[in-house]
Amino acid sequence: MDQNPYRRKPSPITTTTTTTGSNSVEFSQLYPVKFLSSGSMKLTRTLTSCLILFSVLLAFSLIFHHNTSDPNRNMGFAEARVLDNRDYSNVTTTIDSNYSDKLLGGLLATGFDEDSCLSRYQSVLYRKPSPYKPSPYLVSKLRSYEMMHKRCGPGTESYKKALKQLDQEHIDGSGECRYVVWVSFSGLGNRMLSLASVFLYALLTDRVLLVDRGKDMEDLFCEPFLGMSWLLPLDFPMTKQFDGLNQESSRCYGYMVENHAVDTEKTLSHVYLHLVHDYGDHDKMFFCEGDQSVIGKVPWLIVKTDNYFVPSLWLIPGFDEELNKLFPQRATVFHHLGRYLFHPTNQVWGLVTRYYEAYLSHADEKIGIQVRVFDEGEGPFQHVMDQISACTQKEKLLPEVVERSNRVKIPKHKAVLVTSLSSGYSENLKSMYWEYPTSTGEIIGVHQPSQEGYQQTEKKMHNGKALAEMYLLSMTDNLVTSAWSTFGYVAQGLGGLKPWILYKPENYTSPDPACARAMSIEPCFHAPPFYDCKAKTGIDTGKLVPHVRHCEDMSWGLKLGLITEILAYFMVIVPVLLVIVVIFGHDSYDQGNGFAEASRIIQIKPETNVTSSSDDTTLQRDQDSVDLSLLGGLLVSGFKKDTCLSRYQSYFYRKASPYKPSSYLLSKLRGYEKVHKRCGPGTRQYTNAERLLKQKQTSDSESEGCKYVVWMEFSGLGNRIISIASAFLYAMLTDRVLLVEGGEQFADLFCEPFLDSTWLLPRHFPLSNQFNGFGQHSAHCHGDMLKRKLINGSSVSSLSHLYLHLAHDYNEHDKMFFCDEDQSLLKNVPWLIMRTNNFFAPSLFLIPSFEEELGMMFPEKATVFHHLGRYLFHPSNQVWGLITRYYQAYLAKADERIGLQIRVFDEKSGVSPQVTNQIISCVQNEELLPKLTKFVEQNKPLDEEEEPKLRAVLVTSLTTGYFEILKTMYWENPSVTRDVIGIHQPSHEGHQQTEKLMHNRKAWAEMYLLSLTDKLVISAWSTFGYVAQGLGGLRAWILYKQENQTNVNPPCGRAMSPDPCFHAPPYYDCKAKKGIDTGNVVPHVRHCEDISWGLKLVDNI
Repeated sequence: MDQNPYRRKPSPITTTTTTTGSNSVEFSQLYPVKFLSSGSMKLTRTLTSCLILFSVLLAFSLIFHHNTSDPNRNMGFAEARVLDNRDYSNVTTTIDSNYSDKLLGGLLATGFDEDSCLSRYQSVLYRKPSPYKPSPYLVSKLRSYEMMHKRCGPGTESYKKALKQLDQEHIDGSGECRYVVWVSFSGLGNRMLSLASVFLYALLTDRVLLVDRGKDMEDLFCEPFLGMSWLLPLDFPMTKQFDGLNQESSRCYGYMVENHAVDTEKTLSHVYLHLVHDYGDHDKMFFCEGDQSVIGKVPWLIVKTDNYFVPSLWLIPGFDEELNKLFPQRATVFHHLGRYLFHPTNQVWGLVTRYYEAYLSHADEKIGIQVRVFDEGEGPFQHVMDQISACTQKEKLLPEVVERSNRVKIPKHKAVLVTSLSSGYSENLKSMYWEYPTSTGEIIGVHQPSQEGYQQTEKKMHNGKALAEMYLLSMTDNLVTSAWSTFGYVAQGLGGLKPWILYKPENYTSPDPACARAMSIEPCFHAPPFYDCKAKTGIDTGKLVPHVRHCEDMSWGLKLGLITEILAYFMVIVPVLLVIVVIFGHDSYDQGNGFAEASRIIQIKPETNVTSSSDDTTLQRDQDSVDLSLLGGLLVSGFKKDTCLSRYQSYFYRKASPYKPSSYLLSKLRGYEKVHKRCGPGTRQYTNAERLLKQKQTSDSESEGCKYVVWMEFSGLGNRIISIASAFLYAMLTDRVLLVEGGEQFADLFCEPFLDSTWLLPRHFPLSNQFNGFGQHSAHCHGDMLKRKLINGSSVSSLSHLYLHLAHDYNEHDKMFFCDEDQSLLKNVPWLIMRTNNFFAPSLFLIPSFEEELGMMFPEKATVFHHLGRYLFHPSNQVWGLITRYYQAYLAKADERIGLQIRVFDEKSGVSPQVTNQIISCVQNEELLPKLTKFVEQNKPLDEEEEPKLRAVLVTSLTTGYFEILKTMYWENPSVTRDVIGIHQPSHEGHQQTEKLMHNRKAWAEMYLLSLTDKLVISAWSTFGYVAQGLGGLRAWILYKQENQTNVNPPCGRAMSPDPCFHAPPYYDCKAKKGIDTGNVVPHVRHCEDISWGLKLVDNI
């Protein structure tokens, strides 16, 4: 099968027939062209063919002349290495034996202790091979420099001799070694760019580069040179003067030029070069060849710069030839020097690899978005968000979102890495791609390692994370950067990526166009000189040579462009266009019809849009899919699959339940469905039963055998779900039809559970306008009538309806609902209106008349909600989209999924240190998550049985605090097991907002997602967690509720069963008519782990 849908198909010219299939069609009939004469046609073909061949060969020569023998060379990035089956987080990783890969095409030297700097030889495993190969001349130059550095570096005799020169005003002659000292200055991105620039200058001038370590250089970068440090010794005599060096310093070269203090007859022992962004015209004389001849004699140069001044070095005639030999591909300077110089230390490399493996490694494509906002004020800014969306969607980096999904069989997974000081932009992107499907069917996961709020260059960990994030961005496949940002420049340079640059907004308005593709991978020199050293006049230095151009993001800046490739491609395109003109531009050619007819000959078949007719999951069905989709008979077939995708797809996302529904429960459900269909809304029976509510009295004959229990909408979503399940169980036990209040909002969350009938209470139900007024003192309240002794057999039988108040605040008379005697009275009332926020199923097991029936329905007593929940609650398509999109984007590839549901009831806002300690103690003590270790321990070899796992932790909480703490903790530190831990949180609403539709959609999606995990930790008292554990059939670990902000010991305990807790059970012996501990009546009803007075169902223990 042809894998390329755009491949040319065989021409039909020689085989085409007429419609009758009998006569051949002449070529002239398909192509109505008056042929050129044979001689002129041959000449034209010969000339044009030669022109094309010559141009193509020349183009390839220009592009690849520096390394034509490289077998890995191609026009773009080759396929990335497969990382999935490697333990690439530690030193035991098997690195490719091909030294041209490991050493980056000879850029790096051999001989280093690999354990001391893991990144040096492991970085190749995380990036696609670079299409830019270092020239042999650059490689030899680097080897020569390394020898010089080793001969002249700190501690050597040559260094000691040179050091003595600093005590002198002038020196006689030149020493063996000359030096350039780079002073640590500005932010990390600026430091890396300026350091690469100074190193290039050192290469060009045969100087030894020494690096001022500042506050953190040695914590961030490994030593790049074998056998000798690049760090300036701590006892360097001028170190204390560095902070005071400026344009007014007496040894500042610009100051000396301005004051005519440069003596060409004498050589100073040292000179300070002020090349910072604020430098003046005299400082810029550094870039003049005549001044270089003076500077070149000085043994010690002290340089302070925050610029990438490489482009202006190309404009110094004395350096031009050497630079061309070093970099035939001119726009690769930082790409090669950056990868040569900047190897993250093991601590920073741990940040890089742990994050990559936890969040990025399994994606089909990785998109980097680097956001740097220079506007004043607190973000995120809407105009910046609009700009990001416009850029990424217009350039086809990310898909548009739509209302309805375009389901594909194998959706592409794109991981978006966002780096920003603010979390707002990534949160907006994440929400957008979670809440809506994409037009392409692609799965989009959005990740942001940190959000520091503001730049904190004085903090080591801040800079460590900054370097890690630059490095991570450089590992992406496509990159979007912000204008003016050196952070983005470093990432694009290290990765060899031509980014899309977000133009700088003006006046808080999103620019149009939002972004543009960079001309090259090189950084921009923000403050170049505009001076002609020979003419001694101002000049536009961006127009002197074709390979130094003005930057896309800063009109006055300079950058190196890939002029060689541009010329090469131009030389291919022009001859091809010329050929078209020569052949098709002939006077005798019918131009109006030529291309139309050509399209018949060159048949292009468009790529088909492969869609799935019924499902949107990437997981494979097996032979027993029909049986599995019905959950062991719990569900029935016959529903339209498209109207409720979750009903038959949920089994794709969960392990098979260990709890099987009993045959009696299945028959009971089938019987209930028949009753619901016969008596449900819209039927004659329902209409007759509804009429009873308009009468003061009723009789059995009038109800036609249909009785109802109406569940009133009340409380939060978790309470609603567990209380509906209880009401449905009661309906089955009493042969009633369950109807639920909620209308369109309820239908927005849940599918209809019963075939060919609705469970939604009709909008115009006669009592609906009274619901808000129903309470414990209502005239038809069961409890109040008992209290007033208005209930007996005859009085109840004459009632059309009763109100049952079973909410958490119900009283002792309301609780008589759980007595057999009252149940015998209630069975004669056709309409029961129930308000509850409790899972009251455990107390139904204590009613003697229900005991036998319940025992047959649930032989495994602690599975009531597990079975009924999975039978009743099928997420609507909108919610199912939230569930599946999030699962596939963040959880699907993990070896193990851990759910962590956090609900804090303490009135104090913010993150509680006690709760934080409790969570960490629980998950680590119970070995749900590994403990952390010191960085140095991560190099210990692993046993073969201890294969590292990817564990995805799903956190649900109203606040981001606990999520951020866990994410940071497992990012900053390795684990003792070497397991990779990814922490994910879908939303953080701040506070419960049950009145908002999207809030409830997300809440329902998060409960469901928690139920899809392998292991679950929930908070005490939380119905949110109860729903998750029940649907998943999981025995959760319960975080005990803290009192008075004190630590709890133990922090958590394992639940006895997956069933929820009944928070407000009755304590009453109906026969003895006295109080009793109902948690000790039968072995399968016990007190809850998290609420000592609550009741829950357990299997006999």
